[in-house]
Amino acid sequence: MNDATKEAQNLFEKYLDCWNNRDLEGVASCFDEPSVFVLPSGAVPLPNRQALVSLLQNLFAGLEKAGFSHTTIGSIEAKLCGEDLAILDAANVDRIKHDGSLLERIDGHYVMRNCDGQWRLVVAVACTSGWQKA
Repeated sequence: MNDATKEAQNLFEKYLDCWNNRDLEGVASCFDEPSVFVLPSGAVPLPNRQALVSLLQNLFAGLEKAGFSHTTIGSIEAKLCGEDLAILDAANVDRIKHDGSLLERIDGHYVMRNCDGQWRLVVAVACTSGWQKA
């Protein structure tokens, strides 16, 4: 694994840690400005971190209502696709309820770029679990 791939994976681990701790500002700090979330309901352009925090507040409100506790990841794989670009795939992203049952399983597909020496997410896509094998 090269240094850039490890740095990309480290960013994702920080993102997941902030996500599970409901640190929305921390999650937003993992993203560049502007960025895009692509959800089943459509693409959401996010011009700045405040817009991302607002989106996250809405997402978490729905998750909390459904009994969400935390997220686990089956595996992550980062691949460089340019000197300052990487694709990261997170497989078997399980959202777990407080009672330990599965709320949902998705895969995450991310575009990351190196911004002034730091990796940042620029696109986050929620995918159907197993989409790459279909």
